[in-house]
Amino acid sequence: MDNDGGTTGDIGQPGTEDPGLGYVSLEQMLSELLERIRSSLHADTAAVLLLDADRGVLVARAARGLEEEVRQGVQVPLARGFAGRVASQARPIVIEDLSHAEVVNPILRQRGIRSLLGVPVQVDGRVIAVMHVGTLQRRAFGEEDISAMQRAADRAAAAIDSAQLSEQRAVTEIMQRTLLPYALPEVPGVRFSAKYLPAGAGVKIGGDWYDVLQLDNGRLALVIGDVVGRGVLAAAVMSEIRTALRAYLAEDHELSRVMALLNDLLVSMGRSRSATAAIFEYDLDRGELEAVCAGHLPALLLTPDGEASYLEQLQGLPLGISIGQEYIPQLYSFPVGSSLLLYTDGLVERRGESIEEGLARLRTAAESPAAAEDESLADRVYHGLLDETTLEDDVALLAIESLPLQRTMRLTLKADTGELAGLRRTLGRWLAGQGVQEEDLFGMTLAASEAAGNAIEHAYGPHEATFTVICERDDTEVRVIVRDEGHWRESRPYGRGRGLGIMRALVDSAELERGERGTTVTLRKRLPGGAR
Repeated sequence: MDNDGGTTGDIGQPGTEDPGLGYVSLEQMLSELLERIRSSLHADTAAVLLLDADRGVLVARAARGLEEEVRQGVQVPLARGFAGRVASQARPIVIEDLSHAEVVNPILRQRGIRSLLGVPVQVDGRVIAVMHVGTLQRRAFGEEDISAMQRAADRAAAAIDSAQLSEQRAVTEIMQRTLLPYALPEVPGVRFSAKYLPAGAGVKIGGDWYDVLQLDNGRLALVIGDVVGRGVLAAAVMSEIRTALRAYLAEDHELSRVMALLNDLLVSMGRSRSATAAIFEYDLDRGELEAVCAGHLPALLLTPDGEASYLEQLQGLPLGISIGQEYIPQLYSFPVGSSLLLYTDGLVERRGESIEEGLARLRTAAESPAAAEDESLADRVYHGLLDETTLEDDVALLAIESLPLQRTMRLTLKADTGELAGLRRTLGRWLAGQGVQEEDLFGMTLAASEAAGNAIEHAYGPHEATFTVICERDDTEVRVIVRDEGHWRESRPYGRGRGLGIMRALVDSAELERGERGTTVTLRKRLPGGAR
C-alpha cells in the first residue's frame, strides 16, 4: 500500500540557535535531531552515517528505530548501496521499493524497511555524512519531504562538523600524548628536552612524534617522524610505526635495515599513507652520531662554540612510497658541548613564505643566548619561535645536549641485574672523565658492579626497589658509593663471603657499613699525580 505522507513541518536546527540541542555531545545531538526528523516526516526509522574520508566508508553513528546499525557498527563503502550512493553523488535519493534496489546493509531488509529517503549532509560543498529515513510500508516520498529533509541536514551540518572535529581532535590528542614518551631518559652527561604542540583549534591533529630509546649496546636512539595526513588514522599509523621501530631496534638491526623494514611495513598496510622519519644513534663513548633519513627535514647541529648548521644528509624516500627502498647511514662527530635538534615541519613552515625562511629563523633562535643557565635547547627554540603563536600545524621537537660530566654524579637504579651493564658503561665514562687511568678503570668499574650486584641480590626481597650509586671526585681521589635501603638478611652473608674481598683487591679502599636503613659500600681510588 502506498503512503503519500502528508504535510511536513520545518525541522528544528541543532546547535547554538536551538537551546534544546545546544551544548550536548555528538551522540545526544544526533539522537535528538533524528527523533525530530522521524516525527516530522512520519517515518519509522531515521539514521545518520558519518563519513570517514580516510577509509572511504560511512559509519553508522546514531539511529532511531534502527539502532542495530549503530550497535553492529555498520559501515557502507562510498558509491555502494543506498547511503554510499547518496554520499558519492552528493544528492538526495529515494527508494520507493527496497526489494528492487541494491542495498549493502542487510539490516534494512531484516527490519522490513520498504521505502527510504536519504540526503547528503554537506559543509562548504564537502559531504560529511548521510542522513536517511525509512518506512515499513511502501511510500512515495515527495518533493516536500525531500526539501524538509535536506533543510534539516543543511541546518545541522555545521553543528555536526564542529562536534565531529572536536571529538576526533580529542581522541587523536589522547592517542598522541599516550604514545609519546611520558619521560625522557636520565643519562649522565646528556640533557634531553622535547615538546609536542598540537595545531590550533579547528585543525585536526596529525601524526607528529618523537622517541628516545636506550639500546642494549649502551647507545641512545633518537627518533623524529611525521605521518602524512591528519586525524585518528594518522595517529594510529604513527603508533604502528613507533611500535615497530622499537621492536626492530630491540632486535639489534643496523639503522639502515631498521628504516627499510619500517618502509616495507608501511607499504604493506595498504592505506596510501606515507611518513617522513629520521633515526640517530648516539655513541656516547666515541662522541659520534650515526643517522639515516627518510625524507625528513635536516637536523640542526650546534657545535660547542654555539654555531648552528643543518646536517647534510643522504635523503632516502619517505616511508610508504614503494617497497624495497635503500637507506644509507652517515656518521657525524658529536663531541662534548654539542647539541642536536630534531623537529617536524610545523616548526618552520609558515603560510606564504619559503621553507628557507623558516629554517633560517630556526637557526637564529637556536644560536641565541640562553635566557637562563639551565634553559634547555627545546625551551630556547620554543620561546624564540612559538611562544604565543597560533600553530597552523602540529609541532614535535626533540633536543639532545652533550654536557661535561661533573665531579659528582648520582644514579638511582632499579634493583634489577639488567641495570648492571648500563651502570658499568656509565661509570666507565665518568671515571675516564675524572682522570682515572685506563689500567685502573677496569678494577674500579668491576668493584662497583660487584657492590651493586650484591645490593640487588641480598638487600631486597621480591618486591620492586631501587638502589643509589654516588660518584664523587676531589683533588686526590675518586669515590663510588653504592647504597641500598633494604633489610639485611643474615642467612645470606654479603657476597657469600667473597664480595668484599674481591672489591678490596680491585681498589685502594673498600668500606662496608651496615645498618637498620640499609647497607653502604664506599670504594676509593687515588688519582695519579696529586691534585688535578
